[in-house]
Amino acid sequence: MLRPTRQACSRIASCGVGSAYRPDGESYGFPFPYILCVSNRKPHKNEFRAVEAFAHSRVPTEVKLVFTGRPAPAIVACIAKNGLTERVHFTGVVAESELPSLYRKAIFLFFPSLYEGFGLPIVEAMACGTPVITSDVTAMPEIAGDAALLVDPTSIESMTKAITGLMEDGSLREELRAKGLARAAKFSWTTTIATVRKLLIAHSG
Repeated sequence: MLRPTRQACSRIASCGVGSAYRPDGESYGFPFPYILCVSNRKPHKNEFRAVEAFAHSRVPTEVKLVFTGRPAPAIVACIAKNGLTERVHFTGVVAESELPSLYRKAIFLFFPSLYEGFGLPIVEAMACGTPVITSDVTAMPEIAGDAALLVDPTSIESMTKAITGLMEDGSLREELRAKGLARAAKFSWTTTIATVRKLLIAHSG
């Protein structure tokens, strides 16, 4: 059966998550608690503001901010400027097969992009039972629904408040976990494939 790749999002059908993205299963092997940013050093991922918001948030010192991918000079300089050299970690390249375990162990996903066509990490995190903070712009509010905290990605204050609030409120994390699992269930590759096939049949006549 045809299965779209992770990048094959459509403007007419939602992306989905596979069965590997679920709450039960292995957790990534980091020996420290962490907030996860699934990112790639591109400017629209808003990493500099993410670092600054983390620096201003009331987060215990043992909690690290983890970015996927390899570091780059500009973000390393930003991290050092904010006094976070020992508190920010880069995963290097993460195989897609390892992404679910990376989501599972995170305290929450912090995904403050300036724009996204879909925002697949939002749904992937939710499917793994991980609470989400994401942006209130472009496609992200539509994808997140009421199952995430939404922030202004241009406002350090907005992001700082959300990070601190979710870090300090275990009940809110559990609420978002439950809502996220329900929300993620609406996004599957099976549904995507069925929608695309229906559209193709409708336009083939």
